[in-house]
Amino acid sequence: MTPSNPPRHLLVIAPQCPDQGLLTGLEETAESLHAILLDEELGGCEPSPPGVHPLLCGPGVGRAEIDQSVRDAADRAGAAEAVLVIAFLGHGTTLGQTPKLAFMASDSHEDVATSVVDVGGLLTLALDVPGVRGVIALVDTCRAGGAVPDLGGLAGGVRQGATSLSLLMSASAVESAHGLAYTRTLVRVLRDGLSGAGMFLSPEDVQEAVDKEAGTSSQLLTLNGLSLDARPWFARNARHRSDGALLGPLGEEDLRLALDPLGAAVPALPVVTSGDLARLRRTLAALDRHPATADQHLAYALRTLDRLATAVRTREFLLSSWPGSLPESERIRRAYVTAAGRPASASDGDELLRDCVESLCLRVPRAKGSPTAPLAAFVAALAVEDGLAAGTPGLTGWARGIGAGVELVDAFSAQARRVAENRLRLVVSLHSALADEWPETLLVWLLDDETLVGREDFRCPPTQAGVEQRLGAVLAWATRQARCTGFRLRRIDIAAPAALLACWRPEEARLGQRLGLHYDIVLRWSDRLNLPAHLGLINEFARNQLYEMRDGPAAPVNWLDRAELSAVQKLVESLGNGCYGGALALRHRPERFQELLEPLLAYAPMVLWPDGTGDLPQASQDSVERNWARLPGEFSAAYRTSWKQEDPAHEHTDLARVRSVWLDEQWLDFCDAFANDSVDGENPR
Repeated sequence: MTPSNPPRHLLVIAPQCPDQGLLTGLEETAESLHAILLDEELGGCEPSPPGVHPLLCGPGVGRAEIDQSVRDAADRAGAAEAVLVIAFLGHGTTLGQTPKLAFMASDSHEDVATSVVDVGGLLTLALDVPGVRGVIALVDTCRAGGAVPDLGGLAGGVRQGATSLSLLMSASAVESAHGLAYTRTLVRVLRDGLSGAGMFLSPEDVQEAVDKEAGTSSQLLTLNGLSLDARPWFARNARHRSDGALLGPLGEEDLRLALDPLGAAVPALPVVTSGDLARLRRTLAALDRHPATADQHLAYALRTLDRLATAVRTREFLLSSWPGSLPESERIRRAYVTAAGRPASASDGDELLRDCVESLCLRVPRAKGSPTAPLAAFVAALAVEDGLAAGTPGLTGWARGIGAGVELVDAFSAQARRVAENRLRLVVSLHSALADEWPETLLVWLLDDETLVGREDFRCPPTQAGVEQRLGAVLAWATRQARCTGFRLRRIDIAAPAALLACWRPEEARLGQRLGLHYDIVLRWSDRLNLPAHLGLINEFARNQLYEMRDGPAAPVNWLDRAELSAVQKLVESLGNGCYGGALALRHRPERFQELLEPLLAYAPMVLWPDGTGDLPQASQDSVERNWARLPGEFSAAYRTSWKQEDPAHEHTDLARVRSVWLDEQWLDFCDAFANDSVDGENPR
C-alpha cells in the first residue's frame, strides 16, 4: 500500500546557548539535516513561503522566537492539511525533579524556568491544531526523552486525540546525548538509504539504523489517532529500487552517451536507485570544479544527470505523492499527447509513465527554451483531469523542487485556454440530401460541451455554391449565440452523405476568406444520424471499435493497397467479419471512390484517403502515423499551412495531402441524442 502523502512542512531549530557552552558543529549539522529533509527525493518537505525561515540556528535564536515559530508552523500546516516535520537540536536539561525536557534557547539560563523552551508543550500545541495531518519530530539533546507531549491533554483537547505523532528522541529523560552524533548519523542514513527497506523509511527503520551505526539508545514514541491508511514515513529511501528499472531505454541510452566521452574520469557506478544518480552527480560536480575538466562533455553530462533526476523525481511524485487519483495508462497517454504533441510509447503501466517522463525531460523540444515546460504541461494535463488547481500544495512543491513553478502556472493557463476554445461546437448537417444531391435545408446545432445552446434550420439552394454561401448565414447566427456564452467558436462538425464527402472540401469554402482559416473543420458521415435499416447496430459496434482502439497500437491504421481496393466485395465481407480493427486508410484513390466510401464508412470509425489522384506518398503515410494522436484537429492546421505556401519541408505539407472522415465517442453521443430526443430525429437536447 502506498503511504498517504499530504504535503510536508519543515522547521529545524538549533540554537546555541552561551550559558551552557557552544556546541561544535551545531550549525553545520542543522543545515545538513535541513537540506536533506528539504530534498524532494529524500525528505520530501516543501520549501517555505517567502519571509518564512524553516531553519533557526546559531547564537541569536531566543525562546520567544522559537515558541512563535513553532506556533506559526503548526498554523500553516493546519491550513494546508500538511504534516509538520520539526527538529530540536542543541542543549537540553531538566529542571528540578521533573523529567520534562527544558530546551535551551540562546537566551536561556539554567534553573530559570521562564527562560527555557518546553518542547513537549509545543508539540502538544502543534498536534492539537485542526488540519495538521501529523507531526514527525526529532529531538537531539541531553534528556531528550523528556520531550513527550501531554497525552492526557491531547485526548481532552480540540481534536480529542485525533492526531498522529512520530517522536524520535536521541536519549531517554535521564540520559545524555553527546556531540549531536545521533543527528549526524541520521543524516548519513537518510543520504545513503537502507537496503531492503522499501520506498519509504519509517521512524522505526530510521531509529534502528541510527542506533546500530551510532551505538546510541534512542527512544521512539508513536501515536496514531487519525486512522491513517498507511504508516507515517520519515524519509524516502535512497536505495529503493522499484519493481521496474530506475531508468528506461531512453534514459539509459542518454546516460551512456553523456558519460562515454568522459572515459576514466568517471568511475563505473551502477545506477539502479535515485541515490546512485545523486552520488554520480556529486562525482561529476567535483570534476567540474577542476579547471582541466571543465569542458562541453562534462557540462552535457551534468545536464543529462539533472534531467534524469528530474524524471525520476517526477515519476516517484506521480506514483507516491500525487494529490489526485493514481493516473492509469490511458490518462498518461492523453497527457503525453497534450505535452508532446505525439503518441506515447507502446509500453504500459509504470513503464509507460517512466518512458513518457524520460521523453519529456530528454527529447521533447523545449518550449520557449524552458527544459521543464513539456513536463509541466504533462503534469498539468493529469491535474486538470483530477480537478486539481495550480496551487494544490503537492503540485507546487513538486514544481518548485524541479524549478518549474512558473512553467506549471503557464501550463494550467494553456489548459484553460484549450478547454475554453473547445467548449463550443457547431454541427452543420446535410443529411436531408437525397442520394448524391445537395440538400435544400441545413440543420444546425450549437453545443456547449453536450448542452444545447441553439438550434436552427437554414434553407439553401440545392447546389454546392448554394450550401457554401448559406454557411455564411449559419456562422453569423452561431457567432451571435456564442457571444452569449462568453466563449469563442473554433470548431465546426460538418455531416454529409458519403457521395458529398468524397468530393467536397468545405474548409475551402470562401466566405471572404476560406472557412478553414479560422475554424477547425471535422467531417462526419451523416448516415449515422439517421441510420438506414440495413445498417443495423453499426453505431454500437463503432463504440466497441473505439474502445478496443484504446488498448491497440499508438496509430491504429490499416493501409489498403490497390489489390485490396480492387476486390470491393471481398473487402466489404472482410470488414463485416471484423478482419480490420481501427481506421482504414487508402494508399490509392480508386476511380469509383464514391461508390466505395459508403461501405468503408459503415465498418470503420475513421476513413482516410489521398487528396488527389495517384498513390499517397510514403511521407504522407508516415505523417499520419506520427500525428495520429493529434488528429483530426491537425488536419485543419495542415491545410492552413499548405494554403499559406510556407516551408515545403514542413510536416504539414505531407499531412495536407490526406482527406478524412472521422468518428469519435462525442459524435456517437450526438447521434444517440439525435435519435432519442424527437420522432423526427432533428432536435437533440
